[in-house]
Amino acid sequence: MNATWYNISMFYALWLLPIIILIFVYAAWKKKQTLKMFASTAMLAKLTANLSPTRRFLKAMFFVLCILFIILAMARPAWNPVPRNIKREGRDIIFILDVSRSMLADDLKPSRLERAKLAIDDCIDILEGDRVGLIVFAGNAVIRCPLTQDYGFFRMMLSDVDTDSVSRGGTLIGDALRKADNEMFDNEQRQYKDIILITDGEDHESFPLEAAKKIGAKGVRLIAIGLGNDSTGTPIMVKDENGHREMVQYHGEIVRSRLDSDTLRSMVNATNGGRYLPVATGNINLGTIYHSLIANAAKREIESQTIERYEEKFQIFLLTGMIFLALSILIYDRKKTVLKAVLLILCFGIFAAHASEDSLKQGNKLFLQENYPEALKAYQEASITNPESPYLHYNRGIALYRQEKFTDAEKALEKALDSTRDLKKPNPPFEAKCRLALGDTYYRLGQRQKDSDLKKSIEACEKSIREYEDVLRLNPDLEVARKNVDTVRLILKKFLNDQKKQMQKQQQMQKQRQEQIKKLDKLSKEQKQAAQQSQQAQQKQDSSEQTQQQMQSQQQKLNQDTKEVSEQQKQQAQTPDDNVQKKLEEAQKNQQQAQKDLDKKDYENAEKHQEEAAKNLKDAKDELQKQQEQEQQKQQQEAQKEKQAKQAQQQKQDSKQDSKETAKKQQAQQQKQEPESESPQQQKPQDQLQLNDDPQNILNEERKNQRKRQSQRGPSPRPVDKNW
Repeated sequence: MNATWYNISMFYALWLLPIIILIFVYAAWKKKQTLKMFASTAMLAKLTANLSPTRRFLKAMFFVLCILFIILAMARPAWNPVPRNIKREGRDIIFILDVSRSMLADDLKPSRLERAKLAIDDCIDILEGDRVGLIVFAGNAVIRCPLTQDYGFFRMMLSDVDTDSVSRGGTLIGDALRKADNEMFDNEQRQYKDIILITDGEDHESFPLEAAKKIGAKGVRLIAIGLGNDSTGTPIMVKDENGHREMVQYHGEIVRSRLDSDTLRSMVNATNGGRYLPVATGNINLGTIYHSLIANAAKREIESQTIERYEEKFQIFLLTGMIFLALSILIYDRKKTVLKAVLLILCFGIFAAHASEDSLKQGNKLFLQENYPEALKAYQEASITNPESPYLHYNRGIALYRQEKFTDAEKALEKALDSTRDLKKPNPPFEAKCRLALGDTYYRLGQRQKDSDLKKSIEACEKSIREYEDVLRLNPDLEVARKNVDTVRLILKKFLNDQKKQMQKQQQMQKQRQEQIKKLDKLSKEQKQAAQQSQQAQQKQDSSEQTQQQMQSQQQKLNQDTKEVSEQQKQQAQTPDDNVQKKLEEAQKNQQQAQKDLDKKDYENAEKHQEEAAKNLKDAKDELQKQQEQEQQKQQQEAQKEKQAKQAQQQKQDSKQDSKETAKKQQAQQQKQEPESESPQQQKPQDQLQLNDDPQNILNEERKNQRKRQSQRGPSPRPVDKNW
């Protein structure tokens, strides 16, 4: 019998056993010596007549055996290896990046090329097992990274890309597409391949449309992203020998780079499911493109391997150790108590087993009566004797779901799903129920958080979609999962649109705040100059009407400008006691008092109030700038946390790959959602959000494109059954 120990280092703890034995021997000897000091030999025999040395020995021996079996349990023994086939699926994605000098235009900060590199790097973080490659082109095309799943190597190659990566200048898009077709892709299963082209579209007679038609005929999909200003164009900035930036000129005229949308649109229309995204001078979000067009598309098997996993049996050793501990506690030094202890243990075991079964049945009965709190108590009692039962975790999760305690329901259902992998015989129908319930729970969590935290709502919807897709792999005939996944995809699309609007609103507010900072800085300096003029008039004792009118007019304009900035700040203030608003109000008071002083030709007091107003305006500017920096820092921290959360989620998904080996081989019939002998069923979401036609049209169009690509596929790949 094959066996192993997963924590063999615990055997070092066996050195405790001889130490414990020596302690018992020393304690017995010490007790005997102490008794001899207070009683004679004859009296000692009478006092200890009812004591049993045998039982004392057994008591010590049982305790030592308890420690032994606990150590063995902590070493995690395992035997009975079970072979499991783990498969990895994905698509082939090639990024074709334009590195011509026109990509140095700065209509996208810091340049088109750098923004494109950042977008590709961000997209790599959310890939789901796909292979990626990189081609750069200008006057010729160069393969920087072949198709690989080593994302670290891909990032290293991407970071070194610049306009010097290609030896010749120019822009030959067609040559780059032909190089990807001839040297990167194999000749089989082209329908699982995508090309993401990032360029400004200016081509120098390389016949890009003919190249796009060629790859489209083979089933490869082209997604083109156009960068740059498509109206007036943008000058190309380069560095001279001294490192100074200057514009590229040709025959004395400034060279301007303009986005050629017509060529790119014609190219993507030549491929089935192709998309053209005219980013122009906006934000590049390859993550959204991946989720909407690539992540949900058909995937092929990239890798398959068979591993052996041993069944852990530490429970046997732990239970044996607990029995020996109970015997050690229940055995007394005096005679005629061993039999009573054994009978007590047996009675307790039988009673606990019956109590667990009764609690489970009672819990299901209470669930049918919609008495969910009492049902939870019954399930909790039943879990005392069988805490790792997936059915009990599932029942608890459903009861919590009915009480709208979705966070607790999520934890219980995840435990149920994890426990199904420890079952001796796989149970795909029950796993489908767990995933369906978990998908519904994520859906409810997303709906609940949509007003308070849109990011968490989007994450919950993405998790819900993954669970529904796993349900359909386990049971393709389960119509409720198919309807739910379509609904959640539409809701996710709406949430992503809302998130985009929020980001645009935040950017607009940041822009307005930056303009306010500039205005406050300008007002502070002008108010300071007005105070200096009042000081000069006081020193010269200038009481002319012309000087008075000039300073009054200047101060009146400053008062009006400060009032406008104050009104704008009121609209943007996040709290009633905003410090910026307080400083502006103080500045307005000082300005009004200075205006009155100027009317009286009291230049000395006017100067004091103008100086104070200038200080108030500078303080308001500094406070507003501080708030902006804090907000930017908060956004960076949130982005970092979101990135770490996605990495943790990806690791969690990779660890659960071994549960999908039977998903495509078995089909289960749809079951009614009611508790039977073991567990109550989960119902689909009752309320579905009514959306406009735009997300639905996008979804229908993507399905149509998938059917077109499906028609070009060859025979389905057979599963690889090989011991790697």
